Amino acid sequence: MSILESKNLPITIHCSEPVGHNYPGKGNVGLKTIENFVLGFTENKIILGHWGGGLPFYELMPEIKLAFKNVYYDSAASPFLYSPNVFSIMAQLVGTKKMLFGSDYPVINQNRVLTQLENSSLSESQKLAVQHTNMKKLLSVSNEK
Repeated sequence: MSILESKNLPITIHCSEPVGHNYPGKGNVGLKTIENFVLGFTENKIILGHWGGGLPFYELMPEIKLAFKNVYYDSAASPFLYSPNVFSIMAQLVGTKKMLFGSDYPVINQNRVLTQLENSSLSESQKLAVQHTNMKKLLSVSNEK
């Protein structure tokens, strides 16, 4: 994690929602474990897969919002897990700047997630941010040594 921080690079962590239907690949790492990981590396850029397994809701708590300042959420497997309004709800919870496109390919075709995003109530600029602008910003590596 210290190497990633020094290089200004993110890490992706697989998250699963603790409720709902079971499926192949659904993990059993609890949200508290993910929270503890984030709290241990607050200066690192951390991407939580599958919308963070429900953690974005907790960013309504001031202490979590502050601790999760460098946390981003990807949309991997959205159509498999959530209703189409997940994009607009996520925008309300954490803002579109913290949202990243993810498909979970080859399990789910990218077009399914892109269709869900396209049909969302987000503006065109917000959709572009989720599709690629946010990731481009996230991956920008400083020239400092």
